[in-house]
Amino acid sequence: MLLNLRVGVPRVCPRLPRRSSPLQWPRRHFASSQPRLSRPPPRQGYLQFLDDIPQNTVLWGIIGLNAGVFGMSWYARKKLDVERNPSMYLWMQKHFKSSWRNLSQGRIWTLLTSTFTHSDRDVTHILFNGLTFYFLSPMALSILGSRQFIFLYFGGGALAELGSMAYLNIVRHRDPYTIGASAAVYSTLSFLAFSAPRTTLLVYGIIPVPIWLVVGGLFSYDLYRTAADTGGTTSTTGHVGGFLAGAGYYFLRVFRVF
Repeated sequence: MLLNLRVGVPRVCPRLPRRSSPLQWPRRHFASSQPRLSRPPPRQGYLQFLDDIPQNTVLWGIIGLNAGVFGMSWYARKKLDVERNPSMYLWMQKHFKSSWRNLSQGRIWTLLTSTFTHSDRDVTHILFNGLTFYFLSPMALSILGSRQFIFLYFGGGALAELGSMAYLNIVRHRDPYTIGASAAVYSTLSFLAFSAPRTTLLVYGIIPVPIWLVVGGLFSYDLYRTAADTGGTTSTTGHVGGFLAGAGYYFLRVFRVF
C-alpha cells in the first residue's frame, strides 16, 4: 500500500491595518493622565525590630536587669537600716515599685520598672524567680520569638500590677507599694502551661510534675490567699494577675490578635 503524506504549508494572510476608532485617542489620553497607584507596602508587626535581638540577649538582659535592681534595693535597705538614711529607699519606692500614689503623680513607668524589683529583705525571692525564669523562659522564647516574649514579660507584669492595685484600692481600701517581678515570671509560666501542658517540671529537682498541675496548684493557692487576705507581705494579687495575664496572652495568640 502506498501512503501519500502531504505536508500542508499554512497560508499566511496579510495583516490588515487596524482601523482606528474615533474614541481611541481620548481613551489613551484619559488613561495616561490618571495617576498610577502603587501597592501599599506589606504591613509589619509593631516594633518588629525587637525580633532582631538574639534570644539569649533577651534572656540574660532581663536576668541582668533583675539582678541590678535587686542590688540597688538591697543597698537602699542597708542604708536605711544601718545609716538611718531613707533617701535612696524612698527614691526606689517612687521609681521601682507600683502603687496608685505613684501613678496618680505621673510615674507611670513604675508599671515596667516594678517588673525587675524583688524583695529587699528575702534573697530566696529573687533566687526562686531567677531559677524559674532561667529554666523556663528559653522554651517560651522559642515559641514566641524575642518581640512577643518581651511583650509577654512586660505586658503581663504591667497588667498584673494594674489589676493588683485596682483590687487593693477598691476592695481592700489600701494602697501599698508592690513589686511585680513575680507577676512577670508567673505570666511566662502560665503561658507555657497553656502552650505546652505536657511539659514536665522537676519540683525540688526530684519530683516530676506536669506544668499544668504546678501552675494550677500555685494559682489556686494564691487565689485562696488573696480571697482570705492572708498574703502578708507577699503580693498574692499580683501573682493571680500574672497567671491570668499569661493565660490571656495565650488565647490572644490563638485567636491571632497578636
